[in-house]
Amino acid sequence: MKTKLALCIITLASCFLCGNIFAQNNLGHGYISSVTSSTNCVSNDQDGNGPNYHWDIQAGGTYTVTLSGVDDAANKGLDSSMDVIVHNSAGGNINVTAAQTAEGVYTFSIHLTTQCLTMPIEYGTLSCNPQSPQCNPVAGFQGFGLFAQDNIGGVAGGHEGHLRTTIFDGYPSCAKQGDDLLCSASPTPPPTGSITVCKYYDKNANGFQDAGEAGLTDWPFCINPLDGGTPALVTQLAANGGCATWSNLTTPGDYVVTEANANETNWFHSTGGTSMIMLASGGSETRKFGNYCTSPSGGLTLGFWSNKNGNKVLTGVTAGNGTTLLPAVTNLLNNPCIGGGKFVNADGSVHAFGSYADLKNWLLGAKATNMAYMLSVQEATLLLDTHYGATIGSPPTVDGNAFDLCSHATVNALIGEACDALTGSGNQLTLAGNPSRPGQEMLKNCIDAINNNGDVIPVTPCPYTFPNPPTPCP
Repeated sequence: MKTKLALCIITLASCFLCGNIFAQNNLGHGYISSVTSSTNCVSNDQDGNGPNYHWDIQAGGTYTVTLSGVDDAANKGLDSSMDVIVHNSAGGNINVTAAQTAEGVYTFSIHLTTQCLTMPIEYGTLSCNPQSPQCNPVAGFQGFGLFAQDNIGGVAGGHEGHLRTTIFDGYPSCAKQGDDLLCSASPTPPPTGSITVCKYYDKNANGFQDAGEAGLTDWPFCINPLDGGTPALVTQLAANGGCATWSNLTTPGDYVVTEANANETNWFHSTGGTSMIMLASGGSETRKFGNYCTSPSGGLTLGFWSNKNGNKVLTGVTAGNGTTLLPAVTNLLNNPCIGGGKFVNADGSVHAFGSYADLKNWLLGAKATNMAYMLSVQEATLLLDTHYGATIGSPPTVDGNAFDLCSHATVNALIGEACDALTGSGNQLTLAGNPSRPGQEMLKNCIDAINNNGDVIPVTPCPYTFPNPPTPCP
């Protein structure tokens, strides 16, 4: 009889199952209203005792738990904190302090180590039964608190609520595979992310990668911080279409990617050289960086086309004393515009080209009194530059597909705009006060700069090199 009595005595301090023993007889008003994790799986599930009875979690995971409806502990839910015990017979209890977030609502975080299987939650824990006259309760001891209920439709469900370890296929998909009875499942590692940077030749300097704008390879990029990224290189060279990627980056996280500056001073950014990226959990981001270069247009002035060297090209006479323009030159100058616009004289009349001497006099006699005349002369000069070279049979000196930053158009498009400006009533004689004069003057200035070998953006990227190590990368 003494032996049986001894076996029935269980000390409270050594009883791992006390939570389950006392829970149903000491069920509180509070219930488990939420269990969340930013790195591990969680699911609100039901079992044979009723719907939404327990919360499925991963062994070894980190979770934030919220208890709501607490009006029977912690000074009726008014205290700023209260003690909580997450009971577990397999891995040991977890004692934590829950913080009040609203009246009767308390939140706490737990990190599981060896805990698994079923984990009821006791809150408002005390050192002795507060109903006993001899009790001077001290908070934080298991056995005399209240056990949280389950959650059915956002209210207390009337059953003991608990956490339970479950096997998932992985975060963030979190498809359940069954109960984790052996506590062997490792927590899903936090999801990683990736950042891709791409370099392109922005041949119209508009800050966007338009169709036909190809990537630039071997351009250095750097990332800060590297933070576990793969490859384990702070600086990478753009490859494969002008792009480079860092994967396996810690998420969520803030990163800065920076492009290097070329040694050559004729290279410019059309987008910012640095981009700040807030990488979401498991996220993937791509940033594009545009660059363009400038080079001399190759333009020849009206002075060239009116001297012996220009004469050779336009008449085909190698001695440079030809008198008649080549038929192709005559046709080009007499029909310069697709829309039918013509070059004009000082009085606004249309000029008809035939002899070289006439062309020379027309070019050298230009004055800005009639802005349409000066625009005609500069446009004719640029038209010759885009069709003929500096010597007989050589390629044109100016590429019509090059981009002019002054007019924000290709050279060919600029010629078309000048033609449009010379077309229409009143646009052939634009003296001071004519409303068309300012626009014509702007076009004239842009064309004049190209004819004087001013910089344009070439169709083909210029050469580029970088210091070692590249700057401003570390």
